[in-house]
Amino acid sequence: MTDDISLKSFTALDRVGDVEAYVRALEAFDDIPQLQELKRIARDMIRPGSSLLDVGCGFGLETVRLARIVGQAGRVAGIDKSVDFILQAKQRAAAAGLAIDYRAGEAQALPYADASFEIVRAERLLIYLKDWQKAVAEMKRVARPGASLAFIEPEFGTTTINLPDRALVRRVMAHEADTAVVVSWLPGQLYYALSDLGLRDVAVSTRVVLFPQDLAAVYFADVGRNAKKDGAISEAELSAWLSAIGDLHKRGRLFGSVGYFLFTAQN
Repeated sequence: MTDDISLKSFTALDRVGDVEAYVRALEAFDDIPQLQELKRIARDMIRPGSSLLDVGCGFGLETVRLARIVGQAGRVAGIDKSVDFILQAKQRAAAAGLAIDYRAGEAQALPYADASFEIVRAERLLIYLKDWQKAVAEMKRVARPGASLAFIEPEFGTTTINLPDRALVRRVMAHEADTAVVVSWLPGQLYYALSDLGLRDVAVSTRVVLFPQDLAAVYFADVGRNAKKDGAISEAELSAWLSAIGDLHKRGRLFGSVGYFLFTAQN
């Protein structure tokens, strides 16, 4: 894998030249076992015949899985800001023979009536939103009384890689946390925000997600390049950063990780 990936671009994917590169990266990340474990926990609250909304659905990787659980007796909708992703999602749903109502739109202004869904979920969405509280309130609004809500989000302050220069790792990863997403420390805020909104039975499950070797090589190399571009590290430090990644990758010894959190609650 050699595609350059910048998390900043997920806020404006329709202006990215090669959306397919992001599709491939998301598919690789989706395959990570620890992330799938959190997804399975979230899926356990879904029953056949349910009505479900996937907010920030992307190109429908998880939405398709959920539609298969809900079945023909249920109803599934997906919404995403990226028109390109929504087009891909529609194509994938058609190829799978699934009737999914995909729309392009904003999470902070969901185009659905109050109390429309029995399940409402979002994954890796809120970290990109300045007004993430409004998005959560909107998800609560469209959820029926007694509905289940689920949110899967990372804590960027936990992202790290096993390069020997730990001072450099701390500087590079601090720059990434400060610049790659809008809200890098979301989990600690989201936990209490759900209760403050009046949601009940708030529960948390966690996993430390381990990057696959190839994805780690691409992602952390780009993290270093972004730090150099913004003046957070020097050219010599970037060279050492890339060299260390290349050496570990060649030997299959890269170890990159990030903490992920699943929040579930009842409306």
